[in-house]
Amino acid sequence: MKRALALLAFLWSGLPAAADAPPLLQRMLDAASTLNYRGHVVQIEGTQPQTLKLLHRAGAQAGEDRVHSIQGAYWELRRVGAQCKVAMTDTRPAPDEALVAAAFPSLVPQRLMRLADLYTFQPLGAGRFAERTADFTLAEPRDTFRFAYLLVTDAATGLLLKAGLVDRRGHILRQVFFVDLQVLPMVPDAEWQQAVADAPAELTWTERRLTAEPVSVELPWPIGPLPAGFQVSGYGRKRMPGGEHEIDQITFSDGLATVSAFIDAQAGADPGAVGARRVAAMPAYGASVDGRQVTVLGAAPHAALREIANALSAPPPTPVPAQTDNLSHPASTP
Repeated sequence: MKRALALLAFLWSGLPAAADAPPLLQRMLDAASTLNYRGHVVQIEGTQPQTLKLLHRAGAQAGEDRVHSIQGAYWELRRVGAQCKVAMTDTRPAPDEALVAAAFPSLVPQRLMRLADLYTFQPLGAGRFAERTADFTLAEPRDTFRFAYLLVTDAATGLLLKAGLVDRRGHILRQVFFVDLQVLPMVPDAEWQQAVADAPAELTWTERRLTAEPVSVELPWPIGPLPAGFQVSGYGRKRMPGGEHEIDQITFSDGLATVSAFIDAQAGADPGAVGARRVAAMPAYGASVDGRQVTVLGAAPHAALREIANALSAPPPTPVPAQTDNLSHPASTP
């Protein structure tokens, strides 16, 4: 692992694309489609860890997954192909990145396959991970609009054991990985259908599709050209903590990274919030658009956040209805 991370700085210099990049991803997908397994998974973003229990059974479209949290606020995921059901103890929508991370051996390879032309895949060597012989690979972006991924795969089967989002300084911003893994000959129906013993009685279930869907609402902000691979994935209005008015939130995604643009039309431009910075572990970029404060935040380099901010245009002014002269006039004398 240390050797793999030590090579990151060298690999950022830009090596030619590896000829076996698509087979690497296909092997991960084949493993998710043909293997049955269970294990415990840890997600870490910044300093915030979460532990999950994952049960997977083989099938088409990378099989099926059942995942639930075993610490903190309870939530549960059930995935069959591209259809996903999520249960939470409140009504907050689960972000796409959280769903992908929960079922990462199945979904990360699918998302990377769609973006394969935007990455090169560089082998870093072999080692051990989760008590298995493993291969370490760096998925390095060809452009400046996305971060790299450190991929650790089981040498025997190709199953993805770890995925880590790595910035250009070699820091891991987000990672998800097995701490233990058991490959099974089959998953009995009784085990698959068994309810989680300590699940709360009151859960809010929502259904999601894990494929890119067009935004069904009309955006109030015109959107110009976006970085390659990114598209608008959502829109809503939300009240910021401590605030008395709502702001616009437009989300963008390339299938792996999600970026949010927060537009405060009432706050006015804040010169101190313009330019590149970080919020916790995540990059952020502030801009002024027609006197409105725009903050773009997400798991992408500042170059991508800046391009997204530049793609936003102020909405056209609402036309003022022409006033009708309703004054009564005296009748003319014949």
